[in-house]
Amino acid sequence: MTSATDTDVWRVSALYTYPVKSCQGVSLTASEIGPTGLQYDRQWMIVGTKTGRFITQRQHPPLALIRVLIDQPHNQLTLHAPAMPQPLHLPLAPPACSSDQYSVRVWYDTVSGLCCGPEAAQWLTEYIGKPVRLLRKHPDHPRLVSRYVPAECSQPPQAAFADVFPLHVTTTPSLAHLNGRLDRPLSQLNFRPNIVLDSATGKAYDEETWRALEVTGKEDSWRLLVASRTPRCSMPNVDLETGRMHEDGEPMATMRTFRCVDPGKPTFVCFGMQAAPQHPGPTIRLGDLARVVARGHHELTEPL
Repeated sequence: MTSATDTDVWRVSALYTYPVKSCQGVSLTASEIGPTGLQYDRQWMIVGTKTGRFITQRQHPPLALIRVLIDQPHNQLTLHAPAMPQPLHLPLAPPACSSDQYSVRVWYDTVSGLCCGPEAAQWLTEYIGKPVRLLRKHPDHPRLVSRYVPAECSQPPQAAFADVFPLHVTTTPSLAHLNGRLDRPLSQLNFRPNIVLDSATGKAYDEETWRALEVTGKEDSWRLLVASRTPRCSMPNVDLETGRMHEDGEPMATMRTFRCVDPGKPTFVCFGMQAAPQHPGPTIRLGDLARVVARGHHELTEPL
């Protein structure tokens, strides 16, 4: 690990939370970073009633069209979807622990969730066209991240229903470079970041050398630890305006020609970085400065 220079300064240009896994994100101006990341991030997840497996845009691209609204004053999460005559309203608070409880696999982890009830199941089943239920992450059963955890973490990071780490970081120079290779430009939302960093002098993919950043805002300063590259699945191929998968396999087809960059997994397409706060609890805001304070090597030696 090497030290960084004082010129390695980036700025928080966008913040997103994705309350329901694989549905639309919500743009934020600020958020507390709790044990599982930004507020409400991936706290809900759709699972097949028969299979018990989680459902994402990989299997059902129209999930990209479910719009999510957070109404904190009224303690309400609202979902809107095309052709659905009424929205779905859910309480922000978890269901009672006496609700039906399910254990589901999220890649290599078994995660405990509470059923959000028959109304949510019926609404989503009608939209998706197959029997599903909606789960809320069980607040009393933490899911600890066990792989690629930075040694500087004060405690093991946690995740709700996110694939791996509580935070996903991308940068605007990297997206600009990628879009320069594509016929159809992408937005950051195609890669579902929580934190987007920008810099007038920053280089594309510079984030792949980061190990730690010092984030400074109006009220506090805290350290963001960078754990690994983010391997990509087919979800960037979903057209976020139509909810359909691009038939030409783009952008992943082009990305395979130059973004298989991790020495440990040379066939994996990578974009973005997995991350966690050194200590949970800070608040991040648009405009906060993020200075690279440590750099180092990243290599995927086992599955995330």
